Amino acid sequence: MNFKNLLLTALRALTKNKLRSSLTSIGIIIGISSVIVMVGMGESAKIEVRGKVFTYGANALSISTSRAGKYMNQSDIVELKKTFYQIELISPYLKDKNKIIRYRNLKMTTDIEGVGSNYFEIKGKKCKTGRLFQEEDIEGTAKVAVIGSKVQQELFNRKDPIGEQILVGDVPLTVIGVLEYSGESFGGRDFDGIVLMPYTTFNTRILNRRVFEEIYIKAIDENSVHEVGDNVRKYLRAKFNILDGQPDNFKVFTSDDKLKMANDISNALAILLAGIASISLFVGGVGIMNIMLVSVTERTREIGIRMAIGAKKKDIMLQFLIESVSLSMVGGIIGILLGLGVYGIIVYFVKWPFIFTPSAVFLAVFFATAVGIFFGYYPAKKASELKPIEALKYE
Repeated sequence: MNFKNLLLTALRALTKNKLRSSLTSIGIIIGISSVIVMVGMGESAKIEVRGKVFTYGANALSISTSRAGKYMNQSDIVELKKTFYQIELISPYLKDKNKIIRYRNLKMTTDIEGVGSNYFEIKGKKCKTGRLFQEEDIEGTAKVAVIGSKVQQELFNRKDPIGEQILVGDVPLTVIGVLEYSGESFGGRDFDGIVLMPYTTFNTRILNRRVFEEIYIKAIDENSVHEVGDNVRKYLRAKFNILDGQPDNFKVFTSDDKLKMANDISNALAILLAGIASISLFVGGVGIMNIMLVSVTERTREIGIRMAIGAKKKDIMLQFLIESVSLSMVGGIIGILLGLGVYGIIVYFVKWPFIFTPSAVFLAVFFATAVGIFFGYYPAKKASELKPIEALKYE
């Protein structure tokens, strides 16, 4: 019997029991759709995570000494910039969480940040209205503020906030700019619900000091990021008198470090989803094996007749393998379409990019075929080993 006849015979056998075939395919459909959703969500997450991480700043580093209770000052900023040519921009950074700010009879709780004029370029932040800090604002400890879009919405609604005064604690600040919408970071940090002021003003008016525990740096290019990190690390070890062999008492973070951490989390979630998908595929495969074994039993007499008129063992085995693979492939195709649909709906609501990956479809087809062959082999082998005379006698 040629392949075409075997295929037609297999399809005819499957269509005789449409409901049973459909129910058998459900496990494969769920498993394959899980693979499609898993791969798609993984790719979308990587794109989304990369975008969130780079709100941290391209070619950027942050150095924090807060855990050690150590401080840096303005002379460190000058010295670092002068010593290491790979540093393009540098800015102090200070923060006070959950501070109450007021505008007339309205108030909200948000984070207050003190930064230098270079901070905005390091972080890639721009104003949608007004302007950013200038060096004269820093040097003159100006009582000015740049606010996030969420602060504008909650305190000013549709009113133009430029030139208006807000109160941070008891300190009046004139709003000079509103930042463009940034959203949240990968870690959930809200970049729109913030108030920024010159770090000199922050130190003088809020903290009453002249030092800071964190700085942001932008390297001249991507290849210099880790070199800058190593140089700053050596500088601070010398400044804080850390002996050879002793660990750092400060932290140096780069955008690459954060991206790697985010990718590690994404990959861990992808492995978890892969485990769930594999369980679904296994259950679907067991269902196919069960139905094919039932089919062999029901069609024992038919198998005997085929053998009696000349069908060989390999013909019988191939016929049942084709039935098993066809059942799995139909479930796979439906699973691919369902998976793409579910994936599209999910990314639509979470506002992630839709990334179509041909490799995911190929992977799904491969798994569907593999499941059909693996779980269909035993029933096919059992069918091919039936004795013609005993099969013909079977009732």
